[in-house]
Amino acid sequence: MPYANKRNCGFGGCAAAVDSKKRFCPAHTKVKNRQDYELYRKDDVGQKVYKSKAWANTRRYHLHDHPNCVECDKEGIYNVENPEVDHVIPLKEWIAQGGDPLDQTNLQTLCLKHHGEKTRRGE
Repeated sequence: MPYANKRNCGFGGCAAAVDSKKRFCPAHTKVKNRQDYELYRKDDVGQKVYKSKAWANTRRYHLHDHPNCVECDKEGIYNVENPEVDHVIPLKEWIAQGGDPLDQTNLQTLCLKHHGEKTRRGE
C-alpha cells in the first residue's frame, strides 16, 4: 500500500515533515491553536454573552414569541426549522454603540441557511 506524500510544516520556517493531510507538525499545531484562540476568542464579548444564562433565557423567550425565520417569511415560506436568534446589528458593533446585548429590538429569528448567508456577507 503506498504511503501519502510528506510535506513541510506550514508554520513559517519549520522544515519538519508532516503527512499531506495535516498542516502543521505536532509542536506547531499546539502553537497555532493557541494563536487562533488568542486572536478570535480571548476577551471576545460575544463568547461571554452567548455562554451566559441571561442569553439562554433571552433566546428562549425570543424564539417563543418569534419562531419563524424573518427572511423565509418575506419569501412566503413558513419555516420554523433550525431557528437561530441573530443580532440585526452585529453584537460587537451594537455594544460599541452602547447597546445592551440582550435588547430584544436588535434580535431577529433566522433559519440556519439565512443566518449563514448573513454571516458570510459580514453583516
